[in-house]
Amino acid sequence: MKKIPEKKMLDELKSHLVKNIDDYLPFPKPFIGKGPIKAVVVGADPSTTDRKRFDTVFDLSGNDRRYFKGIERNLNAIGLSIDNVYVQNYCQNYFTHTTYKQRKNWKRAAGVWHTFLINEIEDLIDPSIPILTTSEIIFNRIIYADAKTPKEYYKNPGNVPEKASFGHPDRGVFPFYRHWRYNLERPEWNDYRKRLTQSFSL
Repeated sequence: MKKIPEKKMLDELKSHLVKNIDDYLPFPKPFIGKGPIKAVVVGADPSTTDRKRFDTVFDLSGNDRRYFKGIERNLNAIGLSIDNVYVQNYCQNYFTHTTYKQRKNWKRAAGVWHTFLINEIEDLIDPSIPILTTSEIIFNRIIYADAKTPKEYYKNPGNVPEKASFGHPDRGVFPFYRHWRYNLERPEWNDYRKRLTQSFSL
């Protein structure tokens, strides 16, 4: 995969009137599990309230797993581990605000990053490998159809996977939200957890 010219990418974002950009470089690198890779996990961006800098997305190359804790717990609940995932952020640059503090601005930035994300996933990941989106704003940006509410997916597992709006038509997309409300160990999500477990045990 061709490396993204990071400084040029920051300039491109600014030319599209994207605000709240933190000029810090380099961007965090994607994380690649030891394998076999069974899912692509997509985060929003590397920005945190404490303005921490990462060598790898979610600090997965370091010893601090707190940013990935909820996601890793849900992976374990469906029979996967960190070794089974490829992890990348939709927007690879840092912002001065976290995602949900700047939804409209994040969506504008995601429009600039979209092609890069598509190319990375399509170049590196087999089309049979689905995408797990860590928040609703990412899921809504990736899928082809109009999105339902989170509870409509979690309460009705037959609604997943949705199809990605890009690339191979067989690539499915699942809500896999990191918010504590969607902890897959909660009894109310048993059917959804079973649906995901079945999907990834094939």
